[in-house]
Amino acid sequence: MKYLYPLLFVVLFLIIGTSWYNIVVGADPKEEGVAFLQSVQSGGLAKTVKHFGSNVCRCPHKGGWGAYLIYASGQEPNLAFMIGKPFELGKPTMFKIRNKAQALIPWQKPEDTVVDIPVTFDAKKYMPYFLPLAMAYGQKMSETDFQKFLADPDNDAWKGLTLRFRTGLTKGSIAPPAEPLPPDAKDEFKALQVDEKNHKQVETPADESTESTEDAIRHAIGAEGIAYVQPKEAGKVVDASGAVIDQNKIQAELPRVKEITMRLHVVRRGATSEWTIYHLGVLNPVLTTADGHELKLTHYLRPSAHAAEKAAKQLETQIGQPQKSEMEPPEPFPTELTQPAPSGSQQPASNAPQLAPNGLPQQVPDGLLQKATKEVQH
Repeated sequence: MKYLYPLLFVVLFLIIGTSWYNIVVGADPKEEGVAFLQSVQSGGLAKTVKHFGSNVCRCPHKGGWGAYLIYASGQEPNLAFMIGKPFELGKPTMFKIRNKAQALIPWQKPEDTVVDIPVTFDAKKYMPYFLPLAMAYGQKMSETDFQKFLADPDNDAWKGLTLRFRTGLTKGSIAPPAEPLPPDAKDEFKALQVDEKNHKQVETPADESTESTEDAIRHAIGAEGIAYVQPKEAGKVVDASGAVIDQNKIQAELPRVKEITMRLHVVRRGATSEWTIYHLGVLNPVLTTADGHELKLTHYLRPSAHAAEKAAKQLETQIGQPQKSEMEPPEPFPTELTQPAPSGSQQPASNAPQLAPNGLPQQVPDGLLQKATKEVQH
């Protein structure tokens, strides 16, 4: 009898320890990726934002992790078009990212993975609209320019790509869900913080040693650049006489998003920590045009990324096996990736390019883009 209680304690300890190991240490990052997108689908901002974090916080420029979930942040990529909307998830795939961080104890070494999850939208339930750049930023368009966009939606698709994915053209379509946020979640949605006294958005004080992105762009190209910093309610389309064309007619002609691949950078501080979302990207968007044709966007990544992808394919053709480009790879993560080559070895990839502020006109000087980008980088 005197051994019974110690034995029960040992058994209980083993049960708890085994459960903890399976739930935490043995957790699958793919499951965290799926759980994150399911939270996005549920529409709860406070719940969804809890999936972000871990490691050193590189939150979107002073806007908190919630910047990924609302149009008001101007953050690209952005999942505002998916918040609270129906969509289907495919089978996730995963590969590891090389993490050079050192740890005194093996199980405290940070772990990084990339999880790709196919996402499809059903026309009978919900399919996001893909707006022309000018329209997505509240600019008035001529009917001629609108028809040019319909003829080639792929042209400059990389500019503000996901900020141009919209639920519709009606007023309020870019408004976030009407959800009271608890104090801990409010800090992650700085773009939604409102001064109750004057009902204006609270501006985060800029670093005194650095020009703000807006000021830098204004000094370089004037008001034109400022018009493409933050997405707005859909702009109108006017005919040759200047009359506004019916919004329902315009909406019916817009291409819609049929499918995308969500690329999630899923991390944890060590083997005993939970997996969390660290960064995300939208890949391989496929549109459906008004006449029912499918269009795979090929220019959804900025030009330098496409050049890298093309160079990698040329090298692959020459030597007969898939290779990682020594240039900037198309992956939207500023990390060193490792994927298995056919031979079973690991082929390291170079760092991904910095993403420029989306929607900016191409004539912005490269130096300025790099300077401005530093303020919106993770």
